[in-house]
This record gives sequence, structure tokens and C-alpha cells, in this order.
Amino acid sequence: MKKLSRIILIIPIIFLILSCDSNTAKEEMPPEAPATITIENIIDTHAHILLPGQELSLNPSTPGSPDELKKQMEASGISMCGIMSMVAKDNLDVMREHNDYILKLAQENTEFFPICSVHPLDGEAAVAEVERVAGLGAKGLKLHPFFQGFDPADPKVYAVVAAAGKFGLPVIFDSISASDGGATGKFVDMALANPNTKIILAHMRGTQFPETLLFSVFAKGPFYKNNVFFDMSAVADLYYESPKQEELMWTMREIGIDQFLFASDFPVFDLKPAREVMDEYGFSKEELQKLYHDNAIKIFDL
Repeated sequence: MKKLSRIILIIPIIFLILSCDSNTAKEEMPPEAPATITIENIIDTHAHILLPGQELSLNPSTPGSPDELKKQMEASGISMCGIMSMVAKDNLDVMREHNDYILKLAQENTEFFPICSVHPLDGEAAVAEVERVAGLGAKGLKLHPFFQGFDPADPKVYAVVAAAGKFGLPVIFDSISASDGGATGKFVDMALANPNTKIILAHMRGTQFPETLLFSVFAKGPFYKNNVFFDMSAVADLYYESPKQEELMWTMREIGIDQFLFASDFPVFDLKPAREVMDEYGFSKEELQKLYHDNAIKIFDL
């Protein structure tokens, strides 16, 4: 009888030990890798190519030719890419030559769409060029405050932005300007003054990306038309696997994923690593569908 009692007492202990071992084994097993998310017809909205008269690529280790861009597009599963020009002041003939080159390449290669450029300080000539390229099929305009040497608050810049809006062209601004601490506020003012123009801040203000939350605040009011968008070139790579990665994603979601675009900034960054970084950030399939495709279709009218 005593033996039977001991056996009855020992059985639950054995089950408890086995249960603990089982749970420990489960805890020690590595988590399953997430399923690969497949998005079709991925669009890269920011690429530079070598233009007539230029000898140096923006990245000495990567040729900036259209053929190299197409090669990288195929290798990274990207089906369409926005190619852009950029011009210096008082070079009207070069401006037109570069814009025509971009437009012609896009006509001959359906995987490209053309993003032309003017120098806003060229005044009326710049506004006239906006109208000309819009009539020839341009899908956007690229301006660069640092490279081109202008202040985003200049009235001549506003005139170009207004002209672009009149013809339905989004205006992409390089938004990394370490020397201009008020740049975010200037872009807010620009958006409020030009509600009919889509303004894209390339690189999401870079190291100042938390300032972009201002646009989320203004979106709660009646005057801001939510016409500012952001491309993720450079900034996504900069903060990948850093303590700021979660903050960057949180900021994007606070502003709204509808306002963001996938972009590589080729040839400064190669397409495949840019794509892989975005894939691994932790966005849902629905978010990636917007970032990779849907938002670009709406913003650039593709």
C-alpha cells in the first residue's frame, strides 16, 4: 500500500518535469523566419543618370548610365524608375538639352518615367520651361536647394512650384540641408502657399526626420491640404538596424504611409540593397504595397 502511494505521488512530479523540459525546448527554439512578402511592379521614384556633357557619376564606383540602371532594376525586381536631370543657373541651353535627353530616354524605354529640372532663379525662363516639359510628357520636377544654391523661401521658387502645380507636376526637393535649420518650416510655408502642388521631400529631411511630424500636426487643421510627400532614399538605409529605426517607422505611420515613396537615389545607392533594406524594415504587406507601388501611381499619375 505504501509503495502504491509513493507511485501515485511520483507520477505528477514526473509529468511536471517533462512539461518543464518541453516548455524549455519550445522557448529555446529560434523563431520562424517571416514569410517573404512579394510585391509586383515595384516603382523606384528617384534615380540620377549621367547626362550629356557629364563625365563623372555621382558614385565613382557605380556607372550612372541608363544601361547600368536597367541592369540593376532587373536584378532587384524593380519594374519602373523615375530618372531625373538637374541644372545650374544661367545655363538655359544645357537645361533644355538635359530635359530633352530625359524625355527621349523615357519615350524609348517604358521602364523609365521622366523627372525634369529647371533652376528657379532663372525666373520667367524657368517657368516657361516647366510649361514646355509638361507638354512633352514630364511626370515631375527635381529641384535641389543645396546643389543649385537657392533658398526654398525665395518668391522665384514659389513661382516654379505654382507653375508645376498648374500642370500637375509633383516637385521633388532634396530636403537634406544641414546649413538651413529652418528648412522644415520653409517647406511647411511652401505647402500652405501652394495647396495645388504636390511637394516631395527627398530623403525625408535626413537626420532631421523627426521634424517632419510638423506635417502630421498641420494635417489636423483646415488649411493644409496634405500635399507634402516624402521619399525614403538614403534615410531608410541610414537608420536601418539602428536605435532610430523604430522611431522612423513610427514617424512615418503618424504622418500616414500614403505620403511615402520607395526610392533608391541611384547611383549613390544601388537598387538591390535599397530594396532589401525596405523589405526588412518590418512594414506590413499592405504598407509595402503602398510604398513600392500604389503611392507612386497616384502621386506621379503613372
